Amino acid sequence: RERAQETINDAFDKAELYAKIKESDAARYYPEMEALAKVVTGEVLLYIEVNSAKDITSALEWVEERGYKNVVLTGVAEGWRVADEIAKSGFPVITGPVLSTPTRGSDAYDTAYKNPGLMQKAGIKVALRTMDTENSRNLPYNAGFAATYGMGREEALKAITINAAEIMGVGDELGSIEVGKKANIFVSTGDPFQTSTKILDVFIDGYK
Repeated sequence: RERAQETINDAFDKAELYAKIKESDAARYYPEMEALAKVVTGEVLLYIEVNSAKDITSALEWVEERGYKNVVLTGVAEGWRVADEIAKSGFPVITGPVLSTPTRGSDAYDTAYKNPGLMQKAGIKVALRTMDTENSRNLPYNAGFAATYGMGREEALKAITINAAEIMGVGDELGSIEVGKKANIFVSTGDPFQTSTKILDVFIDGYK
């Protein structure tokens, strides 16, 4: 773990130096640092994949030490254990899949289902993911479980719409039905969180 952290710090130190030199136009193009430099300057988001409570708190400490503000925590399977610390940081979370087993044998069977709701109630902005490119269609059902196990329907809906859009920096274009936003809308036979619901129509940018 210490060796890994040294490697990470070394990479980010170099990226910060590269970003400073680049401002003076004196830097040679360094493709390995180009993308990371945009992270350290805040141009793009820094996604940190952490799941255990220990790794989450370590990541929060590391981010605070380096002074980064453009951070999104992803995974966060044990976020409920350290929800207050995450909320204090002000960083949003993209968690999931909700339909998974507990991280520890001593945890209740529904721990993963309750995790998003517990974080949301602690004041954290939460979005949901499936970690499935092939079965991304299961996202509504993950949200449905989160809704049932404490998050509530409205907050679960936000977690796969406006919250996700705002975290990704496109909340002014996507995520809710408002004047001026892109008209990406679907019409269904019922509650989108129900497996029996069928999609009738889909509109992308207002076009069916």
